[in-house]
Amino acid sequence: MHPSPELLAGQLGYLFEDEPELRSASPEQLATRLNRDDRYSRARSEYPMATDAEIAQRVGEFDDRITVADVQAALSRVRADPYRD
Repeated sequence: MHPSPELLAGQLGYLFEDEPELRSASPEQLATRLNRDDRYSRARSEYPMATDAEIAQRVGEFDDRITVADVQAALSRVRADPYRD
């Protein structure tokens, strides 16, 4: 199941707060970053007792779920919401 554009917009909002330089990243770069974070999150959920090193080894078990089109839709929401920034 793909994360919704609303969820991704929220994630982008937090990401842009933490790393403002990513505001100028391309949708492709953002999709890569969000997919990496998503895979780590799912690995942590699947293996809650694993160490960070074990999680890093298991991340490859999970496929990317976030497309560039998903990120573009989320970016449209972020840019349209004057209260998000």
